[in-house]
Amino acid sequence: MWFFNNKSTHLPKPQGKYVPGCVDVMLDYSKEGLFMRLYYPTSSKQEQTPNPSKWPVWTPDDDTIDGISQAIFLKPFILRFITRLFYASKVYSPALFGEKINTENKLKCIILSHGYASNRYFYSVICNELASRGYLVAAIEHRDNSSCFTYYYNSKEDVENDVKTPIRVRQVHVGHYMERNKQVNHRADECSRLLDFLIRLNGGEVPFNILDDLNKNLDFKLSDLVGRLDLDSLTIAGHSFGGATALLVLSKRKELKRGILLDPWMFSIKGEKSIVEGTTQPLLFVNTQTFHISANVKAMEKYLINADRHMFTIVGTTHETHTDSVHVMGYWLNWFMKKLHPKIAIDINNGLMLRFLKHYTSHDENIEDMEKCLEVERANIVPGLTRPWA
Repeated sequence: MWFFNNKSTHLPKPQGKYVPGCVDVMLDYSKEGLFMRLYYPTSSKQEQTPNPSKWPVWTPDDDTIDGISQAIFLKPFILRFITRLFYASKVYSPALFGEKINTENKLKCIILSHGYASNRYFYSVICNELASRGYLVAAIEHRDNSSCFTYYYNSKEDVENDVKTPIRVRQVHVGHYMERNKQVNHRADECSRLLDFLIRLNGGEVPFNILDDLNKNLDFKLSDLVGRLDLDSLTIAGHSFGGATALLVLSKRKELKRGILLDPWMFSIKGEKSIVEGTTQPLLFVNTQTFHISANVKAMEKYLINADRHMFTIVGTTHETHTDSVHVMGYWLNWFMKKLHPKIAIDINNGLMLRFLKHYTSHDENIEDMEKCLEVERANIVPGLTRPWA
C-alpha cells in the first residue's frame, strides 16, 4: 500500500492561479496572546518548477499525536504505532513557507476556527486552495484546551532557546454543556481579537511577531499588509466546534460580513436565541453525511431563514472530510459506509466555498474549474436538510 513506502509525499496541490504561501504568527509572550498560521497568495507562478524545499512539514509530532489520542480516549502508544506505519516519510503541505506575500490586489480575508482536537494546520488543503485564489486566511490555533496541542513562549529567551510552555487538550465527557460553552466563548474572544489585529494591521499598527526570532530570514513581512486588506469583505469560517465559534462571533461582530460553517457542532451554543437573532449575515453550511444528529440539525435549521442562508450536504462523507488527515490516513469513521474519494469530496467542499465567496465578495478570481466540478458531482451534493440516505 502507498503509505508503507519510503518516498516523501504531500497533500493535494491547490488549483488556483497563485502559488500559496504560509507563515506562523505569534503575538505576545503569554497564553493570552494569539497564535495563527496565515495562508496567502505569492508572486510565484504555478507553471514554474515548485520548490518543495520551502514546503512546511505537515506530519504531526508526538505532542500532536498524544493530544489527539487524549481527545479520543485512546492510549497514545496505539496512535503513535499507527502513525509510524503511515508516515514512513514526512508529509508536506504544498505552500511556500515564509515566501513574500503578493499584495498587488487588496486581499479579502477569512478567519478560520478549527475543530476540537485540531490545530492551525489541520485544514491546509482548504486554506491553500483559498490562498491560491487570492484570499488571505488566518487560521487561529485556540488556547482553550481544545487544540490537540499548542504552546506559547514566556519570554524572548524562551523563543531563542525554543522553550515552549505547552497547552494540552482537555478531555470533556459528553453532556458537559457548561464546560463547552465556556470554551466556545474563549474561542470567540480569540477570534474577535484576531479580527482586531487585522483591522489595526491594515491601519498601520504592525505588532512584533515573536516567531521572527526563530525565522530571521523569511521574506514574509507583516508590514507588507498595511493598507492591503479589504476590510469591507471580511469572512469567518469554522469546522465542527469552530463552526459554533464562528456563529457566536458573527452575532457579535458586524465587521464580519458572512460566515462559512463546515459541519458545525452546535452543542456549545445550542439554539441560543441571542446568537440566532444576532447573526444577520449570509451563511453557508457545508455538511457531511453522517455527523448530524437531530438536535444538531434543529439547531442549524434556526439559521435558515432567508435566501442568503445556504446549506448543502456532501454524500458519502464523514466528519473528517474537511480536515487534512483524510488525505494522508484515509477515512477512520463509519468504516462500512461507501465513501467519496477524499480529493473529490474536498473539491466539492472547496467549490461550494469559492462559489459562495465569489457571489458575496465579488472576487474576480476564476473558479470555472470548481463550477465544472460541482456540475460533474451534482449527484453527490444535496441541498438543504434533505437526507436521502436515512
